[in-house]
Amino acid sequence: MGVFTIQEVLEITGARVLSGQDPRRLRRKIRRLCTDSRQIRPGDLFVALTGESFDGHDFVDSAFSRGAVGAIVQAPPQRQAVSRKPRVSQTEGPSLARAARVLVEVPDTLRAYQDLATHHRARFRFPVVAVTGSNGKTTTKEMIALVLAQRRSVVKTEGNLNNRIGVPQTLLRITSRHQAAVVEMGVDRLGQTTRLCEIVRPTIGIITNVGPDHLESFGSLDASAQAKAELVDLMLPTGALVLNADDPYFEELASRAACEVLPFGLSGKARVRAFDIAPDARRGVGFRLILPGRTKHPLVVLKAYGTHNVYNALAAAAVGHVLGLTGTAIARGLGRFQPASMRSQVLTRDGIQIINDCYNANPASMRAAIELLADLGASKRTIAVLGDMLELGSESVALHREVGERLAGLGVGHLIASGSLGRHIAAGALAGGMPKDRVQETPDAQEAARVLLGLVRVGDVVLVKASRGMRMERVIEALGKVSEPAHIQGRH
Repeated sequence: MGVFTIQEVLEITGARVLSGQDPRRLRRKIRRLCTDSRQIRPGDLFVALTGESFDGHDFVDSAFSRGAVGAIVQAPPQRQAVSRKPRVSQTEGPSLARAARVLVEVPDTLRAYQDLATHHRARFRFPVVAVTGSNGKTTTKEMIALVLAQRRSVVKTEGNLNNRIGVPQTLLRITSRHQAAVVEMGVDRLGQTTRLCEIVRPTIGIITNVGPDHLESFGSLDASAQAKAELVDLMLPTGALVLNADDPYFEELASRAACEVLPFGLSGKARVRAFDIAPDARRGVGFRLILPGRTKHPLVVLKAYGTHNVYNALAAAAVGHVLGLTGTAIARGLGRFQPASMRSQVLTRDGIQIINDCYNANPASMRAAIELLADLGASKRTIAVLGDMLELGSESVALHREVGERLAGLGVGHLIASGSLGRHIAAGALAGGMPKDRVQETPDAQEAARVLLGLVRVGDVVLVKASRGMRMERVIEALGKVSEPAHIQGRH
């Protein structure tokens, strides 16, 4: 069954019909809403979104040629009152007149898309979990989905489609067979969390942590915290908030909540807590799980590494607890987690252990990765291949130096610093006492790979990490084909 009729689209968005105003057409069910003309299938309604580097209006005819039953287009800002011509291209596919499809116009196609997603989400009365924070959002979202999947059919954010387009896209995938939704929300400006919450209407909210992310946009750590606090402010009294008890902003966030707060972490303030944490270079990390009011503490074995992933798992466990899952079911779901590509993946090649964390970087995630390198390489030679952390604004130089100082303080053996900001990591490492002959600077990932190939040897542990724009996966590729540990491939 379709998501909407075209008539419902008109009512929800306030659109006006430009062409195809036939009552039979308006009663027709839309198979789904689609914002990418390349993915259109017969029965879809195309939504022509615009951005800095694209304009969906150029592909309306292409969408029609693929079987779209109609399209939502945006009114030009200075359209003349006498003009009825939509702002679409006539260069691809059949003309609009020949296509004879329904064409409707709204002031803002993105707002219309979001409003339709909000309307669709309101049809369902099941748990909707919103996940935000400076670090660990995607991993936590995946863990929550695996935990809830032990008892429910779950729809979740695919990959990291967590922005103002991706969030409504996730909600529009909800069907009658689903029993829960897990929605990741990524923001880089004040007010964005508020808007996403208006669309998602979460019943459970999670803030993984507050750190120096997107400082170029936020301007300060306090502003980053305020952006996360918008989720707290919009939770209904009937909902629940899962907060990191060990985060410096915990008390402030918890004090603003009008609903139940369930703290997670490693300190005594946490009600969902881990103890007997046992890192294992081959298996990942194991721990015993404490849940409120439970006398049994199940063993959780994560196929992931690092204390930061223990925190992510505890956040997911807290959601499972709120929704009534047993500790055994929660542990089973967490045990099925596998790291996503380029996110704290631990790989091996010919006796070399590689931490592939190339997806992105900010100061907090960089520190977590360095600590993981130190843990895995406690009795081995360690090499950090690090590059620029982007979007940090005026604090960028100081934050890069701090990374280098942390490297030196943890006794990391060698540093290959890449990029224009990477040189400040090198400076920090030298200031922290790392010997000069163990610090090398390179202009880019390609040169970093060349230097690493001349340095690395069997038995080493290598960390590769930087912001996405640095394309540090090229360093991993230069090391050749890597194989995952046997336990991840399912042979143990």
